[in-house]
Amino acid sequence: MNQRDAHPRELQRRTTEYWSTWAPEYEAHQAARSSMAGEREAWERVWAPCLPPAPARVLDAGTGSGHVARLLADLGYDVVGIDLAPGMLAEARRASHGAERAPVFELADASDPPFAEGSFDAITARYVLWTLPHPELVLGRWRRLLRPGGTLTVVDGTWFPGGNVSEDGDDTVTERSAHFARAYDASDSALPLLGATHIDEFAAAISAAGFSEVRTEELPEVVELDRRHGVPPGHEVQMKYRISARKPGGVAHSEAR
Repeated sequence: MNQRDAHPRELQRRTTEYWSTWAPEYEAHQAARSSMAGEREAWERVWAPCLPPAPARVLDAGTGSGHVARLLADLGYDVVGIDLAPGMLAEARRASHGAERAPVFELADASDPPFAEGSFDAITARYVLWTLPHPELVLGRWRRLLRPGGTLTVVDGTWFPGGNVSEDGDDTVTERSAHFARAYDASDSALPLLGATHIDEFAAAISAAGFSEVRTEELPEVVELDRRHGVPPGHEVQMKYRISARKPGGVAHSEAR
C-alpha cells in the first residue's frame, strides 16, 4: 500500500477515534440545545419541507449521536442512522432508549452504506459532506440507495475556508480542539470539501453525482439560534446552508406540508 492510499485510512482511524472520544460532550451540547425554546421547531422546518410524507424510509448518513434521526423518527419516519464512531452510536442509542418510535442505529460507513439499491425514500446528512473523501463518488453511492424520485437533504457549511483546521473559533486551545486538529491534520487533500470557500462547491458535487433539482438555501433561523443559545467549543457563529436534491425519476412530492 502506498502513502497516498494509506492516508485516507489513517485519517478515518483518527477521526473515528476523535468523534468516539468526545461523543458524550457532543451529545450533551446537542441535548441542551434541543431543550431550548424554538430549537426543535426550527429544525423541523429545516428538514420536513424537503422530505416525502411519513412514514417514508430515511437513511441518516453520519448520524453521530442521532439528533436528526431521533427528530425524524418523532415525526413518524422509519429512520436508519449509520456512523463509524462507536461512541457516537452509544450516545444515540442511550438518548433514544424508551422512545415510542426510535430509529435503528447501525455501525456502518457513511461513505459506503451497506444497503441494497433503492432501499430508501430519502437520505439526510447534517455536517457530514465536508468529512467525505471523494464526495462525488460517495454521493453517487447515496443516489443509488434512493428509490426513483427519492430526496437528498443535507445541512452543512464552509467551516474551514482554505483548509486550516487549527484555528479555534474563540482563539482558545482546549484538549478537545487540540485533538480535533490532530485528527484532521493535513487532511484537506483527502477531504476536498473541508477547505471549501463557498457552499456552491457542495452543490456542484451533488449535481455531478447525478442528482437533479439541486437547491441551496441559507438557514438564518438556525444562525440566530446559534447566536442566542451558543455553539459547540471551538466553533463560531456562521451561516449554515440546506441543500436539497432529488434522484431523477418517480414522482416529486409536494412541498406543501
